[in-house]
Amino acid sequence: CLLFVATISSSADCRATCVNKGICHSNTVCYCTDDFVGPQCEVPVLSAQCGLNTVKVQGYQPLTFRGEMYLKQSMFSCQLREMVSDIPGMRLFELEIPHRAITPCALTKTQNNETGDTIYEVEVATSHNKGFFSMSDTVHSVNCVYEARRIGENPKDVTKAMNPFKVTLMNDNNEPLQQVQRGDPYFFNVESSGKFPDMKGTRLSYLEAYSVDQQTGNVKSVKLIEDECPVRSTITDYAVSISNEENSRAGSFIGRGKIESFNILDQEPIRLDYRAKICKGQCRQAVCNSPTPMRIPRKTPFEHLMNPIDIV
Repeated sequence: CLLFVATISSSADCRATCVNKGICHSNTVCYCTDDFVGPQCEVPVLSAQCGLNTVKVQGYQPLTFRGEMYLKQSMFSCQLREMVSDIPGMRLFELEIPHRAITPCALTKTQNNETGDTIYEVEVATSHNKGFFSMSDTVHSVNCVYEARRIGENPKDVTKAMNPFKVTLMNDNNEPLQQVQRGDPYFFNVESSGKFPDMKGTRLSYLEAYSVDQQTGNVKSVKLIEDECPVRSTITDYAVSISNEENSRAGSFIGRGKIESFNILDQEPIRLDYRAKICKGQCRQAVCNSPTPMRIPRKTPFEHLMNPIDIV
């Protein structure tokens, strides 16, 4: 539709708040550009809602729209479904895609090498005639960016008194640690601080080591534990041992990560960033993928040194 110039309101006369380059007309109404809708032009026509484990693609179309919206990779398998619209005069289409979705409706996952951020992206096609795509139709990209150490979260600082966790760093002799030899193990312990007396169990859900280059200010980070499981790529790349353990003491269950120490940046100390969960009793342990079993050759020097063990 077109906007008559005579109806455009001056800033003094306009009683509406128009954003995203919306034009106020008739004193109370916002005329939106092609990219936004809503009473104040506040809602993108095409957007991605970033969830913890999913990306929800949302698209708005006018009531006269007779076409379809779908992911570019498949017109028939990955269509956006029409939902009840929250904006009068517009139709709403949605498709929620899990991060781990497989083809044909998979997201494209990339990593920002400078920040470590994870980006999930997908291309959305809009065809104005159902079942056909012509030169007048469009393809647009939407994405979700997750910060490296806080995927899907909005972190907030808490005071020491309000923190539900007490964190300690110990050596192999259960002594406080500030320095460790390369290759020696250290323990990152996280236990209840007593803020919630009925909570008896804790477990590490995420642990990351990072170093800051004092000359350039650049940060390099390495994930140690993710989704409660040791990160296999770190174990392989740095040839170290990492485990997520639990230690019981006086009726409480203390989560701890055991890490074989290694350098991230030469001559720079490492810092640790963590997330943990707190439970009323013993926290349920996540199921982690085991490494592929190693096949032992038929002829080995030690094959008959021990009696065989029956598994019953």
